[in-house]
Amino acid sequence: MPFRHQLTRPGTAGIGKTALFLFAGAHPDHLYFTGRNTKAATEVIAEISRISPSTKATFLECDLGSRATIREALKNFVSDRLDIFIANAGVMSCPPALTADGYEIKWGVNHMGNATVFRLLLPVMMRTAEQPGSDVRFVNLSSQGHRAHPRPQGIRFNEVKSLSSPILWTTYGQSKLANIIYAKEIARRYPSITSVAIHPGVIKTDLVNNASPGLRALVYITHPFGLMKPKEGAYHTIWAATAKEGLESGEYYEPIGKKICGDAACKDIELAKRLWEYTEKELEGFVAPL
Repeated sequence: MPFRHQLTRPGTAGIGKTALFLFAGAHPDHLYFTGRNTKAATEVIAEISRISPSTKATFLECDLGSRATIREALKNFVSDRLDIFIANAGVMSCPPALTADGYEIKWGVNHMGNATVFRLLLPVMMRTAEQPGSDVRFVNLSSQGHRAHPRPQGIRFNEVKSLSSPILWTTYGQSKLANIIYAKEIARRYPSITSVAIHPGVIKTDLVNNASPGLRALVYITHPFGLMKPKEGAYHTIWAATAKEGLESGEYYEPIGKKICGDAACKDIELAKRLWEYTEKELEGFVAPL
């Protein structure tokens, strides 16, 4: 699929960085990527230039747990179009903490951080979708870990600004469930944007390498034949961003291109609407009203 401008978050490590290099091979006009590591970003830009000298690459430095840094970073997004938005950023196994904006860290980064960038860039995505021949896509990276969401609620909205959950996996699970149903709700509200959620695969990146010893052991025990390499994980991202067939807006996919219906929470239309309304309320006064 031909495209001109694409944004990956983050793009300084793991499958985000690998996906950028694969996209560079298609020689787009401009690649934007976010992250916090400026040294790594310089190296990424140099490699993109080597792969595709005609492609401009711009690093948007920000902390996804801080709206202030997100808004400041996006001042450097100066394009009049955005064809592909890949919400790749996430945290998994980390000590209990609150973000700068007061959210439980996994909720604040995995959902609110991604949603904040999306909402700030939604106007340019909508304008791009109006242009002849456009094919605008939003790809939200979720995880099989969404299955750990709290039951029966799916999301405990009363706990997303606290450290009160006794089970850390449920906080990760509800943030990854949010990635799935937020993508579904985008598809419902904005049919001119192809919006999907994907599980990239279980990949040997810093998300696993920096996990607690117990969690690392669980990952390797449940995947006895080994973990995927970052490049293999990026393949599913590329598929979701470029596939001409077999991709339905609003769906969730596991590698590669396997549509997964998920449990009741994944299909809960009212929960998806509530998540959208909650997110809009949280961002009120920060993003332009719809």
